[in-house]
Amino acid sequence: MRSRTVANRTALALVGLALLASGAAAVPRGGERVLAAALRHLGHTDHRLLVAAGGAALAGALVLLTAQLPRPARRRLDLAAPGCRLDSRAVRRAVRDGCAALPGVVRARCRLTGGRRTTRLAVTLTLDATAHPGDVLTAVSDSVLTQVAPLLAPRRLDTRIRLQVRRARPRRAL
Repeated sequence: MRSRTVANRTALALVGLALLASGAAAVPRGGERVLAAALRHLGHTDHRLLVAAGGAALAGALVLLTAQLPRPARRRLDLAAPGCRLDSRAVRRAVRDGCAALPGVVRARCRLTGGRRTTRLAVTLTLDATAHPGDVLTAVSDSVLTQVAPLLAPRRLDTRIRLQVRRARPRRAL
């Protein structure tokens, strides 16, 4: 499991346990209804404490959400040679043009994200209905990605390729 998924599930479990504990504390051992007991319990508590706890929970959720937003790749990528830099837009354009030149590819889109150690490349290819997806995937990994990976040498390149097939639509008779 990815660390982001683990963090989300852990936070969800902790919030669930906190809600379960507060609900159990609000309900007396008798047979009263839960909602009435919770409202009565809230009426006797200090509202500043509830506002502070709600604000802290909201701030924690916003921090968790903000930490998960994908960071775009830097505009200038440092290369292995000292003093050499590469424009990330040029990398995206090279991947897009290389993929679009392959037979069977109708449209190619590319997104580059990451940081100093790892760069993530997300490629979405729209294929013609006659193209074989396995052949296109092999051509992309053998020709385009083998040229891009050495450019980003100090970084590890994680690639995700998504293939979409454009279906041939029947023509309407007028």
